[in-house]
Amino acid sequence: MNALALAALLVSQPAPSPEPKPVPATRAEVKAAMEGHKTARPRIPFPPGEGDGPFAKVNNGRFRAYYLPAEFRDFGLGGRGGTPDEAATLDNTFKTRLFWVVSRVNNCYYCLGHQEYKLSAAGLTDDEIAALDGDWDALAPNLRAAVRFTRKLTVAPHTITDADVTELRQHFSATQCSEIVLAVAGFNAMNRWTDGLNIPGEAGGDFFAKEGKKTASFTTPASPKYAGFVSQVAALPEKCVKASAPAWPARPKLEDRAAVEAAWAAARTPRLPVAADSKALGYDGAAPNWAKLLAVFPNGTKGRAAGLKAGMEAGKLSPRLKAAVAWAAAREDRAWYALAVARDRLRAAGLTDDQIFGLDADAAALPERERRALAFARKLSAAPATVTDSDVEALRKEFTDFEVAELVHHVCNAAFFDRATEVARLPYDR
Repeated sequence: MNALALAALLVSQPAPSPEPKPVPATRAEVKAAMEGHKTARPRIPFPPGEGDGPFAKVNNGRFRAYYLPAEFRDFGLGGRGGTPDEAATLDNTFKTRLFWVVSRVNNCYYCLGHQEYKLSAAGLTDDEIAALDGDWDALAPNLRAAVRFTRKLTVAPHTITDADVTELRQHFSATQCSEIVLAVAGFNAMNRWTDGLNIPGEAGGDFFAKEGKKTASFTTPASPKYAGFVSQVAALPEKCVKASAPAWPARPKLEDRAAVEAAWAAARTPRLPVAADSKALGYDGAAPNWAKLLAVFPNGTKGRAAGLKAGMEAGKLSPRLKAAVAWAAAREDRAWYALAVARDRLRAAGLTDDQIFGLDADAAALPERERRALAFARKLSAAPATVTDSDVEALRKEFTDFEVAELVHHVCNAAFFDRATEVARLPYDR
């Protein structure tokens, strides 16, 4: 289906829904959801024309190419936009399995479909893909450890402990652990872009095909073993046997200011490798620790590092609002290093510390535009599967479609930044 045909179809679809997309429970329901998503209505208009450039070959990339500034578009390690890096030793199929798990947890039909295409093209059987949905005894021990860690980092990043990283280290080197963390953090970012905007899937999987193999439909029969197997990965209610509204675990109540400031005062020892200052992209002399974390993979994270820096410095949204979004997301994720970075950005934008902590209250004193943006950022950060068409429609009353896309993008950046920096337990920049 070309862009004009898809656009015509989308115009005829129902009005935006106030309900989140249902979470498929079984393999058969997953297949139906991915197939049905090919005609989903995006939450901002589908880009005109056919698009150009390497990103425009799939709908996700077309939205990025049309709605985002060029310096925001690359996404680095773990994504198709990354540059090969000799420090990255885990194969793409291994990481694609992790992407499948992340997408299943976040209920991102679009990304789930892409991973199905890629895994099928890599030679996995339908049963091998289905096993990722919770039949983990069928997986190799190292993959089982990785998917267990991946699910936890996706749904509850604030609960990751030393023990989780130690368990991962039983199967992987320190650098491989970093590769997993950065990849999974990036997959969480990508889900929030594609699902936050409800980008429709492509008609087929030709972009991912190998050796002429083409996949036009997801609705192939599931084997008897997995057809009725209920997911142990997705955010479903207990004892659920069919598609349901997401049962996303609530984040705890935010800590008070004293607890946050105590966390900032504590000494921190990195859990993952960091590179030397001289290796960090875009900095002369002392570099922030987040840039040194990414510099362990100097080629693979080049786009990500440049994009994060650009996101802090460029774009249509004000420095204050972008920093406030980063603050709101980091508060939800309990990402203390990221929170300190957001605090420093807010100070640079002219806010006092009292005003910064006042952002937590979602106070009526805030301008409506800012209040809606922060409420959306909290929801997309902490419970992406619960975001609805109506949530984005509310934003569109205060922002242009280009600004909405940029706002979603900054929440995506926060999803990556929070997970990567907090699992790494980066020391605070002084």
